[in-house]
Amino acid sequence: MKHLIPKQAWPHVVAGGLVLIFIITFSWLAIQRHRAFLSEFDLGVYNQVVWNTLHGRIFFYTSTGRPLLHLSNHADPILLLPAPLYLLHNGPETLLVLQAALIGLAGLPVFWLGREKLKSNLAGLSLLLAYLLFPGTEVVTLSDFHPPALAFAFLMFAFYFLEKRKTAWFILFIILAMACKEQIPLQVTFLGLYALIRHRAWRLGLFTIGLGVAWFLVVMYWVIPTYSVTSDHIFLHYYADFGDNPLAIVTTVFTRPDLVLQNLWQPAKITYLRDLFTPFAFLPLLGLPVLLVGAPSFAINLLSNNPAMFNAARGHYVADVTPWLIWATLWGMILLKQGLEHLWPRSRVNFGDLLGLILLAVSGGWHLFFGYSPLLFDAPRYEVTAHDELGQRLVNRIPPGAPISAQNRLYPHLSHRTIAYVFPDIHEAEYILLDVTADTVPFHPNNYRDEVKTLLKAGEFGIVEATDGYILLQRGAKNATLPDSFYDFARVPAAAPQYPLDVQFGDELRLLGFDVLDEPRWQETGVRFYWQALKPIKSDLRLYPFFMNQQGAVIEDTSLRPMTTQLWYPPQQWSPGEIVISQTLPWTLGQQWSLAVGVLAGQDWAQWNQRLKVWVNQPTPGLRRFETNTWARLASFERQGRQLTQIVPSDQDLVPPNEVEYNLGHKMKLLGYGVSQEGQALNLTLYWEALELMGHDYTVFAHLLDIDGNLVAQHDGQPEWDVSIPTTTWQPGEKLRDRHVLPLPPGLSPGTYYLRVGVYYWQTLERLPVLKNGAPVADVVELGPVTLN
Repeated sequence: MKHLIPKQAWPHVVAGGLVLIFIITFSWLAIQRHRAFLSEFDLGVYNQVVWNTLHGRIFFYTSTGRPLLHLSNHADPILLLPAPLYLLHNGPETLLVLQAALIGLAGLPVFWLGREKLKSNLAGLSLLLAYLLFPGTEVVTLSDFHPPALAFAFLMFAFYFLEKRKTAWFILFIILAMACKEQIPLQVTFLGLYALIRHRAWRLGLFTIGLGVAWFLVVMYWVIPTYSVTSDHIFLHYYADFGDNPLAIVTTVFTRPDLVLQNLWQPAKITYLRDLFTPFAFLPLLGLPVLLVGAPSFAINLLSNNPAMFNAARGHYVADVTPWLIWATLWGMILLKQGLEHLWPRSRVNFGDLLGLILLAVSGGWHLFFGYSPLLFDAPRYEVTAHDELGQRLVNRIPPGAPISAQNRLYPHLSHRTIAYVFPDIHEAEYILLDVTADTVPFHPNNYRDEVKTLLKAGEFGIVEATDGYILLQRGAKNATLPDSFYDFARVPAAAPQYPLDVQFGDELRLLGFDVLDEPRWQETGVRFYWQALKPIKSDLRLYPFFMNQQGAVIEDTSLRPMTTQLWYPPQQWSPGEIVISQTLPWTLGQQWSLAVGVLAGQDWAQWNQRLKVWVNQPTPGLRRFETNTWARLASFERQGRQLTQIVPSDQDLVPPNEVEYNLGHKMKLLGYGVSQEGQALNLTLYWEALELMGHDYTVFAHLLDIDGNLVAQHDGQPEWDVSIPTTTWQPGEKLRDRHVLPLPPGLSPGTYYLRVGVYYWQTLERLPVLKNGAPVADVVELGPVTLN
């Protein structure tokens, strides 16, 4: 093999291999994501536009609920080019593979110019790998299909050919890039400025600037307004802080730097910049002149009020800035290499190789935590489930030419036809395909269910098939009753929860456990519950899970984001003995949270008497009942980095540093304590054992006294450890910890002080007696001396 490939060709073979691996890997991932019904509206839009263009209806689409030309939203005539590829494969997979191929190939100019400028094959390959491993490159490839991703590739080649002074190729690629989206001409204008300033290419620079400005004005003031239903660009509201038309926005950006800085100084936008520069070891900042070529793209993203546009880890908008990050990285390496060679002119170190290794280490390390390839610690897995295969079977039941309306997630699988709407737009649709287990954007789940019921009641549509949460409707069909198989989405043959429980609600329901469905990358969490009906349920019960923070405040419940099972298969329809799952929608819950649940047999959760009583058949660490046993806190969790762990004390955690034994009113026993000083606070941990069920929530007090018996610090509060643990929730025989922090007064002299603790009922202030041999001997426990620094 050594003799078949010349030595000087090996770097090119390796570069080509890396690009090919990227194209194959990300084409496969993108297709798997689509097959798993995770692609969304945008892919459906472009799928329909390209399909209609191939069939002579150029740029025609109906995705917005009315027949339009796609020029009404975006000026992207580039969609003419992929249309013939649909002759090879008629479907959105064609667009996904094309996008992955162009983005992968766009890494080659970086390799070519990098090895030439840095005189290092290793540096060139490192630049290529940094580009391919950049999370922005990968997320763009996996975020459905978007023409700006093609512009990203074309601009990579355009910059390369500008540097190589190949004018014809440069002009070809800037024209291709401008054909991808309406704001790209602004980017091309800055490329023209770069040609003027850096290369003194006056004719090419002025031509490029003129072409970019003219294209931008024609598109923004003539093409889009002509075809738009609002006679304007529908996305200009992203920049409402700066003006209501393109010229006003650009003018404000240049004349109001205070407004620009105010807009930029937001935590999310600072994080965005961090996520852009860190994977490239902040080298783009050294290549600032080249980085500034991308100023229009950076400004468009950073000045927007749409959070998706300044999120480097999600969505396709990062495509606009990626070319300038990678090219500025190269120029930063060139500048740094020159500086190092000037400082150590006789060094034998190849500084190009050294910088390449540093870049590779940083980009590779960042990628392992934040990238999207199969190399990751938590690599994305797009599993095609039996439910997805069933969905594809129902898609295949719909005749190819029939007008359809489909749910957001189903729409891309059906939009390569003349007429395709996103539900609830129906119009002349002959078929409607829905999946109640998927998100219902842009409809609220309640309205979604009501719309389906209204359609069936009106009789214009009937059910062709309904199974496992899917509903296929056809105009003119007569069946209006959902079959039993439709509810299979909520049933499981057996319960094997991640966190098993045995909690009973009244004499009607049993909770068998739950799974935590955590997405560590986005720190979003949902929960899947396993329920069982104990008898036929006649009343209208509402499952009521909710999440609380450390202070016990509710941070999320299902009032606004209801569970699918509750909406479509409520408890009164369950058969005794069957196991039913209900799942909350993912939500950002914070670093520490608790999961709680109750069952409401009425309309008002605030009314305790409308809740079913909770019985714990099997005591579980962390499980507690509240408010006269009408709801239970099931468990508490803490996020450490990407790990979400349950907060459960170990046996060792419950061993007190200082052991004592005091019986307080036959209700609780003090087993010991621990004490430490942290600055101006004294931390006291008490170790308790519950002796019986308690009908009152008792308050614990801790007093710090000086040698003369004067009170110098105190804390009164209900028992607490990470979360509140009221005494009414203690189970007989349970051992637990209780934390109290006593603020120390300023200027308190070092020396010996004395601690005492006790317990009282807050409504009467009556203290629990300290018992010895069953007789009261005091109403406080003297813990003894404490030395303060």
